[in-house]
Amino acid sequence: MISHLDAMSLGNIASRGGSLEVDGRKYDAMSLGNIASKLLPGKHLKVHNSGSFDAMSLGNIASRASEGANVIFC
Repeated sequence: MISHLDAMSLGNIASRGGSLEVDGRKYDAMSLGNIASKLLPGKHLKVHNSGSFDAMSLGNIASRASEGANVIFC
Protein backbone atom coordinates (compact mmCIF):
# COMPACT_ATOMS: atom_id res chain seq x y z
CA MET A 1 0.00 0.00 0.00
CA ILE A 2 1.36 3.38 -0.99
CA SER A 3 1.34 6.24 1.49
CA HIS A 4 4.67 7.98 0.89
CA LEU A 5 4.11 9.50 -2.58
CA ASP A 6 2.17 12.66 -3.36
CA ALA A 7 -1.01 12.59 -5.45
CA MET A 8 0.71 14.04 -8.52
CA SER A 9 3.24 11.20 -8.52
CA LEU A 10 0.45 8.65 -8.17
CA GLY A 11 -1.42 10.20 -11.09
CA ASN A 12 1.73 9.95 -13.18
CA ILE A 13 2.06 6.27 -12.32
CA ALA A 14 -1.62 5.67 -13.17
CA SER A 15 -1.27 7.43 -16.52
CA ARG A 16 1.64 5.13 -17.38
CA GLY A 17 -0.39 1.97 -16.81
CA GLY A 18 0.01 1.29 -13.10
CA SER A 19 -2.65 -0.06 -10.79
CA LEU A 20 -2.39 1.42 -7.31
CA GLU A 21 -3.25 0.59 -3.72
CA VAL A 22 -3.19 3.65 -1.51
CA ASP A 23 -3.88 4.64 2.09
CA GLY A 24 -7.06 6.71 1.96
CA ARG A 25 -6.10 8.51 5.17
CA LYS A 26 -3.22 10.19 3.34
CA TYR A 27 -5.17 11.73 0.43
CA ASP A 28 -8.32 13.84 0.10
CA ALA A 29 -11.28 12.93 -2.11
CA MET A 30 -10.35 15.42 -4.83
CA SER A 31 -6.82 14.01 -5.11
CA LEU A 32 -8.11 10.44 -5.25
CA GLY A 33 -10.60 11.43 -7.96
CA ASN A 34 -7.81 12.99 -9.99
CA ILE A 35 -5.74 9.83 -9.67
CA ALA A 36 -8.76 7.71 -10.71
CA SER A 37 -9.25 9.87 -13.79
CA LYS A 38 -5.75 8.99 -14.99
CA LEU A 39 -6.18 5.20 -14.76
CA LEU A 40 -5.88 3.29 -18.01
CA PRO A 41 -8.51 0.69 -19.04
CA GLY A 42 -8.22 -2.53 -17.06
CA LYS A 43 -6.35 -0.86 -14.18
CA HIS A 44 -7.59 -0.10 -10.68
CA LEU A 45 -7.18 2.22 -7.76
CA LYS A 46 -7.70 0.43 -4.45
CA VAL A 47 -8.29 2.81 -1.55
CA HIS A 48 -7.60 1.28 1.86
CA ASN A 49 -8.91 2.93 5.04
CA SER A 50 -11.76 4.55 3.15
CA GLY A 51 -14.00 4.76 6.24
CA SER A 52 -13.30 8.45 6.71
CA PHE A 53 -15.08 9.35 3.45
CA ASP A 54 -18.84 9.78 3.25
CA ALA A 55 -20.94 8.07 0.57
CA MET A 56 -21.04 11.15 -1.66
CA SER A 57 -17.25 11.48 -1.63
CA LEU A 58 -16.80 7.79 -2.42
CA GLY A 59 -19.25 8.08 -5.30
CA ASN A 60 -17.45 11.12 -6.64
CA ILE A 61 -14.09 9.35 -6.53
CA ALA A 62 -15.50 6.28 -8.27
CA SER A 63 -17.24 8.34 -10.95
CA ARG A 64 -13.94 9.91 -11.98
CA ALA A 65 -12.43 6.55 -12.98
CA SER A 66 -11.59 6.37 -16.67
CA GLU A 67 -13.71 4.11 -18.85
CA GLY A 68 -12.66 0.51 -18.33
CA ALA A 69 -10.87 1.29 -15.06
CA ASN A 70 -12.26 0.86 -11.56
CA VAL A 71 -11.94 2.06 -7.99
CA ILE A 72 -12.11 -0.34 -5.04
CA PHE A 73 -12.79 0.83 -1.49
CA CYS A 74 -11.89 -1.14 1.60
